[in-house]
Amino acid sequence: MDFSFFRKDKSKPAPAKKSGKAEAIEAINQAPLTEEHFNSAPLQGGIDVVETGAKLAPGIEEAAMLYASDRADEAIVLLKTHLAGADAGDAQWRMLFDLYRMTRQREAFDQLALDYAVKRETSPPVWVDEATTRPQGKNISAEATKSSGQLFSLKGALDETSADRITLLQSAAGQGAIQLDLSGISSVTPAGSQLLKDALAQLQKKRAQLQIASGALISLLQQHTGDVAQHEPAHWLLLLQLYQVQGKQDEFEDLAVDYAVRFEVSPPSWETPAEVAQSIAPVAAEAAESASANAFAMHGVINGGSTALFEEFRAFSTARKEVELDLADVQRVEFASVNLFMEALMHLLQAGKRVRIIGGNEMVNVVLIVMGVDEMAEVMRRKAG
Repeated sequence: MDFSFFRKDKSKPAPAKKSGKAEAIEAINQAPLTEEHFNSAPLQGGIDVVETGAKLAPGIEEAAMLYASDRADEAIVLLKTHLAGADAGDAQWRMLFDLYRMTRQREAFDQLALDYAVKRETSPPVWVDEATTRPQGKNISAEATKSSGQLFSLKGALDETSADRITLLQSAAGQGAIQLDLSGISSVTPAGSQLLKDALAQLQKKRAQLQIASGALISLLQQHTGDVAQHEPAHWLLLLQLYQVQGKQDEFEDLAVDYAVRFEVSPPSWETPAEVAQSIAPVAAEAAESASANAFAMHGVINGGSTALFEEFRAFSTARKEVELDLADVQRVEFASVNLFMEALMHLLQAGKRVRIIGGNEMVNVVLIVMGVDEMAEVMRRKAG
């Protein structure tokens, strides 16, 4: 099929050299498994829509769309059919290797590697476990590596200005599971504690699926509750709520007794949560230590309900001229998210910012190409193993 893409200058005729999209498609079709390509620069200025005859290799787009629709088995069957043909190229091999990685089919991956070595007469990619790709020296717990859901973080001062972010949190939780990283909160005010406490109470009533990295915030709140000069109940109530949503009844009851003594009022009663929030290590904070200061990492499945994640991305990009969007931990990008990508990238493009998208697997990169995202951001293909 033909693809529409964006060009800077409306008044000038199309040059003879390949367009950005044509180059990106050629990179998918022809780049060997050991190369990193996708070097088409993001465009600035006016936008025009033209047509290009560039096409992806047979089966590539269809397989990516199947995977984006959570139909990985069908995508694998389709690619195996194309690999059986005489015109199969590295693009189909590379995508099938990635599909086996993403669906954790080690035996099928190893068999494909043998077939590749025989038919292509070169070394195949090697299986890379997710754990081996994490930064060296990082002590991330096994439970943290099992975390899932949309990542949402609160950073800096937790105060009345956090209201909009906390509203986004509640909205995001209505779309599915949430990883809530509170490790970046550096200070709290009574107003901020009240806002977060009320939000967590609402999420508990709605049986929201939460995973919380709250250790740093709990330590901060314990400093306030342990200070005899502090007389703000809001910090106590937030700490009680954090204990409750995470099912920590002993800690809750001990603090409730201290609360009753300090404020001479009855403390909140323990209510066993229907959905206990899992405590996880601050994965986002660990990754940020080793990642570029200009990189924003997305995780999990990106779909039409990922609005809060893109709001975070736009906020992250505000003070930066160049931004990297890291998709290394993104399993799938659903086509329903096209508007979110386009709106965020258009906003950044109009603000004069340059965006590079890095780390995406083969299926993710093809979906971005088909969406036209590569015309507003530079898409860098990850190096194969």
